[in-house]
Amino acid sequence: METIILKIVLSSCLLIGFYYLLLERERIFKFNRIFLLSALVFAYAIPFIPFNIPFKTAGETSLIIGEPLQNFQQINTAQASSIDWIKIILIVYAAVSIFFLMKFIYSILRLQFLKGEKRSYQNQKILIIDQIYAPFSFLNTIYFSRKYLVNDQIDERIFLHEKCHIEEKHSADILFIEFLKIFSWFNPALFFFKKAMITNHEFLADEYVLQNNYDVGNYQHLILNKIKISQNFNLTHQFDFNNTKKRFIMMTSKNSRFAWLKKLTLLPVLAILFVFFTKKVNAQTETSAIVEATLPQNQKQDVMSFEKKNATKFEKKIITFSKKTRDDIEVKMDTIKKKQNVSAPVPPPPPPPPSEFEQVPAEFPGGANALRSLVSNSFDTSIFKGDEGLIKTTVYLSIDEKGKISNIFAEGDNKVFNAEAVRAITVANDGKIWKPATEDSNPVKTVFKLPLTMQFAGPAIKK
Repeated sequence: METIILKIVLSSCLLIGFYYLLLERERIFKFNRIFLLSALVFAYAIPFIPFNIPFKTAGETSLIIGEPLQNFQQINTAQASSIDWIKIILIVYAAVSIFFLMKFIYSILRLQFLKGEKRSYQNQKILIIDQIYAPFSFLNTIYFSRKYLVNDQIDERIFLHEKCHIEEKHSADILFIEFLKIFSWFNPALFFFKKAMITNHEFLADEYVLQNNYDVGNYQHLILNKIKISQNFNLTHQFDFNNTKKRFIMMTSKNSRFAWLKKLTLLPVLAILFVFFTKKVNAQTETSAIVEATLPQNQKQDVMSFEKKNATKFEKKIITFSKKTRDDIEVKMDTIKKKQNVSAPVPPPPPPPPSEFEQVPAEFPGGANALRSLVSNSFDTSIFKGDEGLIKTTVYLSIDEKGKISNIFAEGDNKVFNAEAVRAITVANDGKIWKPATEDSNPVKTVFKLPLTMQFAGPAIKK
């Protein structure tokens, strides 16, 4: 989730930055409106768009060792603190979202509660209100203060300005921004998008008025001198828009010679964002494939990758040592002997019943990360064909009161993987004495469970 949020924020910030840098000063108002709306949709959708990435080279494998589990769990202070922080963050997020939701509802109700005389002017719905507000529009209604009626008539330039907002449905753009702010208020780009959209709406409305052969100077004079009272409705367009300097400049400016080139520049920007911010998925071909290994969300992963052909000197030494010592180790492994001589596998020890006393799990010397590292280094992938696909096993270690391994057993569908997992864990535990599990401060026996997963990028995955 954090990655998705980061992608949304970064992509939307980059796109609004592109707008202010290259597009805002050009008289391409309709294109800019489409860009601003599309950029927001693109930024919020791109983390969920699947994008195929090249597959790994054939013969490469990944060993994934899950977080070890025992027959009882220890909830330490760090975990409790982390859960508390998550709850606090969620509460703050919900509180701020509710605030923006209530503000959104209040803004709509405030407009709905305005009372006045309803009129129809040139087939346009108008509400003449007694309150002294500058003219503004929302959805399909123009709000006009009675103070600005001249001989009970409306200035045609003001009417055309607000009519443009209604016909072009500019209110929908603002409502869209406000809706996004409710659940993604943490995205700072939204505030810049709203400002850019409203400014562009005013450019469009001014252009609409001037296309009806009104003098630019007189129109600017109307904006400066006739309309002096503002209003603070959050969802509306108002005639006396305060950013008059930009509007006046845009009324008399012309497009630069490179306006078309700036539009084309958008294509590589979108392509870069698409490559870096889309959801990556693995591609499959007739000769190779990759299977994503998944573990429960509450399990961490350590990944150690091997290549048979391009092994380093250190990995070659591990493989040579593994092959050389395999026979000696198998003689000492009672579990594997029993598995070869007995038709039915030895079942893992059942977990003990819940205890009323405080329980502390057994601990490998150096911790769980040290155990995973040793197992990864001891694991020999050369014994596999490379086309096994995704294989899993769970290794059970019985640890007595003195911290010694008394039994190792692997439970999985692939016998070769089970045997290699037991051998690698036996090598990793050679000469190691665990810190035994305790119950009510007394050493007790325990069962240590370690899930292992391996994925192969071979010629073809067997089914």
